[in-house]
Amino acid sequence: MSSYLFEILILVTALSVDAFAAGFVYGVSKIKVPFLSVIIVTAISSLILVVSLLAGSLVSRLLPGNVTEYFSFLLLFILGLVKLFDRTRHEEAETADKNKDAVLSPTEAFALGAALSIDSLAAGIGAGIPSSYIPTAFLASAWIGALAVLLGSLLGRLIASRCRSNLCWVSGVLLILLAFMKLL
Repeated sequence: MSSYLFEILILVTALSVDAFAAGFVYGVSKIKVPFLSVIIVTAISSLILVVSLLAGSLVSRLLPGNVTEYFSFLLLFILGLVKLFDRTRHEEAETADKNKDAVLSPTEAFALGAALSIDSLAAGIGAGIPSSYIPTAFLASAWIGALAVLLGSLLGRLIASRCRSNLCWVSGVLLILLAFMKLL
């Protein structure tokens, strides 16, 4: 039981690093992120995660145990490697304010949420978390995702004049760690 909770925490944290980075970029760029936009971004990511976890749960029932473990490992490891070297999420965050009004509108938040949740699709399928833990994963994703956007935005505003870091590599490391946990 506690191993699945730990896996959920790592998975959701890994998937929330992009949301933190996006919030950070908004803060640095002095783009306001209203609470409604935070809810939209996290709701989309959380719902996509639930759908992919359900698909992963179905796949794991259809495949023998060892195949499922290796499939989960492979999917999470490849996604982690891609995230480790991918720098496009930073650019997506910078261009999300399409109307240049310095506010992330609900429409812009929807587009950003969809872009950020692409990783949730693959990671959720590969996570191999039993369906009984999916509500927990949804709640964790919603809370941690919202906190990531809000804290990223706050931190970005606080250090706007000092640096513009890209933290996307952290989610790659966490996904690779989760992949190896699948083999234990």
